[in-house]
Amino acid sequence: MTYLDFARWFGLVSIILSLGILFNLEDAKHMARNMVKSETGYIMGGVLPVIFGSLSLMFANSFDLGWTLLITLVGFSTLFVGIFRVVFVNQWKLLIAKHIDQIPFLFSLFGLMLGVILLYVGFFAKTFEVPS
Repeated sequence: MTYLDFARWFGLVSIILSLGILFNLEDAKHMARNMVKSETGYIMGGVLPVIFGSLSLMFANSFDLGWTLLITLVGFSTLFVGIFRVVFVNQWKLLIAKHIDQIPFLFSLFGLMLGVILLYVGFFAKTFEVPS
């Protein structure tokens, strides 16, 4: 799997999940409140970002200026967020509980932006490169 395959896959997943949340905000708020109180929140909030962040770094770990740098930065960000959530569970739960009504919309908005960027990288960015 190349960084382009990863960008296509993760971008598509991000767009689908974000649109699902955006079109069902009230349900998403209800699920978010329940997630903070259960083990599901731990898995969804901490373990999955660690998995996806580390996968991203396995497929695109380059600091060369270009699209692989973007995928690498997304991978590091996701990994560090996941590690924070796994190591500092109580602080994360307090932060989430404090802003629970805004989080689903912001999560959806961020997911849409990330998805569009990753889909651009995965499908269109190579098209506009000038051959050397």
